[in-house]
Amino acid sequence: MTEMDKTAFNIGASGSEYTEKYGFYDPEKYVFKAKKGLNKEIVEEISWMKNEPDWMRHYRVRALELFYKKPMPQWGGNLNDIDFDNIYYFLRATDKSERSWDDVPADIKNTFDRLGIPEAERKFLSGVGAQYECLSGDARVYTARGLVPIRDVQAGDTVFSFNEQANRIIATNVEATAAKGEREIFEVRVGTRTIKATSNHPFLVLDYQRAPNKQRGRYRRVWKYLHELKPGDLVAVAKKLPDVGQTFTLQQPAIKSQVVGRNQSVEYALDISDRYNAINLPAQTSTDLMWWLGLYIGDGFIHHEKDADKARVEFAIPKTDAALRAEFGRVTERVFGLPAKNGDPQRMTVYSTILARFLETNKLDGDAHTKRIPQWVFTLPQEQIFAFLGGYVDADGYVRDHAKNHDVVLTSANETLLRDVKQLGALCGLPTSSVHRFESKHPIDETRTTVGYRVEFAGEFERLGSRSPQRTDRLGKRKYHHDYSSAHNTTFRQHTNEFIGFAKIDSITPAGIEPVFDIQVNGPHNFVAEGLIVHNSEVVYHSIKESLSKQGVIFLGMDQALAEHPDLVKKYFGTVIPAGDNKFAALNSAVWSGGSFIYVPPGVHVDMPLQAYFRINAKNMGQFERTLIIADEGSYVHYVEGCTAPTYSSDSLHSAVVEIIVNKGARVRYTTIQNWSANVYNLVTKRAVAYENATMEWVDCNLGSKLTMKYPAVYMMGEGARGEVLSVAFAGKGQHQDAGAKMVHAAPNTSSLITSKSISKDGGRTSYRGLLKVHPGCEGVKSNVRCDALLLDEDSRSDTYPYIEVDEDNVTIGHEASVSKIGEEQLFYLMSRGLTDAEAATMIVSGFIEPIVKELPMEFAVEMNRLISLQMEGSVG
Repeated sequence: MTEMDKTAFNIGASGSEYTEKYGFYDPEKYVFKAKKGLNKEIVEEISWMKNEPDWMRHYRVRALELFYKKPMPQWGGNLNDIDFDNIYYFLRATDKSERSWDDVPADIKNTFDRLGIPEAERKFLSGVGAQYECLSGDARVYTARGLVPIRDVQAGDTVFSFNEQANRIIATNVEATAAKGEREIFEVRVGTRTIKATSNHPFLVLDYQRAPNKQRGRYRRVWKYLHELKPGDLVAVAKKLPDVGQTFTLQQPAIKSQVVGRNQSVEYALDISDRYNAINLPAQTSTDLMWWLGLYIGDGFIHHEKDADKARVEFAIPKTDAALRAEFGRVTERVFGLPAKNGDPQRMTVYSTILARFLETNKLDGDAHTKRIPQWVFTLPQEQIFAFLGGYVDADGYVRDHAKNHDVVLTSANETLLRDVKQLGALCGLPTSSVHRFESKHPIDETRTTVGYRVEFAGEFERLGSRSPQRTDRLGKRKYHHDYSSAHNTTFRQHTNEFIGFAKIDSITPAGIEPVFDIQVNGPHNFVAEGLIVHNSEVVYHSIKESLSKQGVIFLGMDQALAEHPDLVKKYFGTVIPAGDNKFAALNSAVWSGGSFIYVPPGVHVDMPLQAYFRINAKNMGQFERTLIIADEGSYVHYVEGCTAPTYSSDSLHSAVVEIIVNKGARVRYTTIQNWSANVYNLVTKRAVAYENATMEWVDCNLGSKLTMKYPAVYMMGEGARGEVLSVAFAGKGQHQDAGAKMVHAAPNTSSLITSKSISKDGGRTSYRGLLKVHPGCEGVKSNVRCDALLLDEDSRSDTYPYIEVDEDNVTIGHEASVSKIGEEQLFYLMSRGLTDAEAATMIVSGFIEPIVKELPMEFAVEMNRLISLQMEGSVG
């Protein structure tokens, strides 16, 4: 490697050397490399090496002629320094296509590690990745801090995942969270468990498979999307979670020791400390204390004396339960150093105002209808939780004396409290029923009807911390409980253990449209929610033949598609972006290599984004991928691409062409995250045509590169068509991001939206360049353009070049633009909250681009935020 080869290039936006921070240099590896330069012989050699049909060879040669005739664009950035004869136009890195991540060369794998590329891109090699929207916001996730609605789960939270290799549930942590907008959801009922999820969210299931001509089959554990499931299918349930609880440090009450006394007209301080009985308040939780508190939740209450600063704690324990009274007295003395009085035949009393305040301070107040289990109880070690549940059973529970079922039944007038108890038991692996409502006549007034609620526990009762002989004497007599290790007419015990079981789906019903949320979990990439094991936002992989081909979907590399479906490629190739469209479209048409081909048949919805990753592999290399997507009537597909390049000592060229046809009623979303090194010219032509009631969405994220010129376009050719472009660009030192969008309304009642966000730093330049065109006769068009720019210093620059051509009167057009800077007040406020100046600036930038990032699939949103964070290092000072 020469000294020139080792030259480091600044990314600009980071204020530090690209190679030192997150750049890399790889030695070139390839099995064929065309000669440097551009001429007819090179173009024909590329076609010959690819074994292409004659029509494609002729198309390439004609495109080369057009390339020579087309002028170099003189608007946008400076393109005059590009030396087209100093570029390699074709390089074959390997002599075969890799079909699994394990087959990828080590230096390519390292690319992903260096840039933080997520698993979704790592494992995508002629396979398909599935991204899913996740769960409704109120779906409760089991965490170390208790049951938490997924909308409130935070990065760093400890959750529980099923490790398929170790065959056990483990504790792991949440890496990231995201709100995914509003989606259609379905309610899934599995016994007493209910969860709401989108149709493309995966569940761990037990699938029965039988080979052809075989009478018997076998079960195997697989991940399936919700839309693949039906009532009767077996889904995984968590039977037991690892114990990660911690003893809780209790809050100590503030007690008055003085009040204002009065003697005639004179006021004075009055010492009232002698009013309180001496008491030992525990500093931390223990099994004795938690049993006592469980008993209190069930049968205790605080009695306040009217107009006096006094209170006592009373328990409804009748003298007929002498054993429980005795145990209550012993524990009260042991924990608090106080006696429990039993003068009333129906109750026992602890005379202590301080104890009453202690309970209230630790959120254990309320009456029979309003009591709740405090959140901190859910974070305790399981031994203490069982003690608490045992105390509650001793207060409000009984054990049914039935020939088969000796389960514990809990009754209460407080439905919410029973739901808390049910979830607390589930944390410890105790199966429960649903909470049932019942009515009965009032014991005294027969004209009144009382309403109560009931829940039954099953499972390992010996773990309950019950201390009442009336209950414990029966607990050992149970003969049966369902442990989800078998089902009627099935044998699948080898797939179950103490941690995991399987239960049948009772129903799957539409539940409307709700906000849904995603979390990304480290390790096994699944988590326990509502007692079920569901996959997180990572990707579940299938080969194309096993998944999409059954629906008629074609997803191939462009070269493979040309070989296997030549007529289909010929029908659409170059119809949206002809070779003569512009100089760089002509160049791509002449030397294209790689890219993706997608065809989605009518009515087919591809629930998972199809993903690809492009990388420049050698210095002076040109990257000329060609992507063609055809969405037939009423279909849907989301395509995601990532792009990057190592650092080389001379310039590289990326000139791609993307053509998309969105037929009647179809919808296509195309997401790009590009992170080119600072010596890449990124010159891309992207265009879609949308027909009647079709929707085309571009989500475009641009980082790095020396110069980017890219303007995704939507030509709305049918009535009711809609186009949308969401774009973000980050330009640093020596960089120019000239990006935007084109919306062409060629039919009435069409609509479009352009949202552009740009960030400039260290003298970098961003430009919004857009076209909004409304043709004559296109009434009812609605369009809005919004451009927001953020400048991080005095030397950076932002420009807006909006071209609006409207040839029809009856339309609604809006355009607004803003340029802002990070204010000293914003930085000061965040730094006063403990952030460093760099962290504060990064937070402001992340908030600025949040409307774009939230539209990305989860793992790509994580990547985008990671890249922005790297770009922002050293941004202040």
